[in-house]
Amino acid sequence: MELLLRIYGKYQNKINYDVIISDIKLLDAFDFLSKHHNSYLVDTRSKEEWLSTGIPDLSSINKEVICIEWSQIIDQNFINCYKKLLFRKFNKNDNLFFICRSGVRSLMAAKLALNFGFKNCYNVYEGYNNQNHSNWKMKLPTRSFMHR
Repeated sequence: MELLLRIYGKYQNKINYDVIISDIKLLDAFDFLSKHHNSYLVDTRSKEEWLSTGIPDLSSINKEVICIEWSQIIDQNFINCYKKLLFRKFNKNDNLFFICRSGVRSLMAAKLALNFGFKNCYNVYEGYNNQNHSNWKMKLPTRSFMHR
């Protein structure tokens, strides 16, 4: 993780990666998502991961997961595009729950969103299919990813 933080710092001196992001358990995140209309799950895994393992299914709570692929190359262009995407989809006071396979990319995505002024960012640290934790795929509904 330290290496990722140094890479980010190389491209954007104004971003503070020391901000504290709250980690949240899967079931707590799902419960919160089901009770608050202004809450969203953001899946930061790659398109290949979505296609091979599926995505979280939020249809039982009348929501859809927001899939925003986290780039392997973090440069100023990616940071600018990511910022535009977030502002296009969300308001600064929305509750954003970030998830990836194991909690690393989602933590970086949440930290970046917090730096952009989003106030309520959480890392679903157990991940979608992390082998070291109980994960989304084991506990909660999933569905196939259909590219639109």
